Amino acid sequence: MSAAVKTHPISISFKPRTPARVIHAVKRQFSNYILDEEESVDWFETDLHKEIAARMTPAKTLRTLREMCGWTLAETGEKIGASPYRVSDYETGQRAISKEMAKKLAEVFKTSPAVFI
Repeated sequence: MSAAVKTHPISISFKPRTPARVIHAVKRQFSNYILDEEESVDWFETDLHKEIAARMTPAKTLRTLREMCGWTLAETGEKIGASPYRVSDYETGQRAISKEMAKKLAEVFKTSPAVFI
């Protein structure tokens, strides 16, 4: 059963900082998992990052970035000047990504061409 109700107007503000009450709630809930600055490590130096990076091929990287942007094969193809079939071939690894195409992809996805080579 549905009901229509009136509520007070909700004001939404987009502030760049997290409200103190949220930070306090997270610290209270996850205090066992929060590390001090001395205990923190660089993500890129962890074994998990190295393992994930080793499994990421240029094809998987392209597909991941495309899906993160919410683009179809056709939309991605339009942005890089290629057919959707060509993009699919890149994503499945049936076709290697050239240096020129890596530059186009890097420009579209705002990343380094090195991730596609």
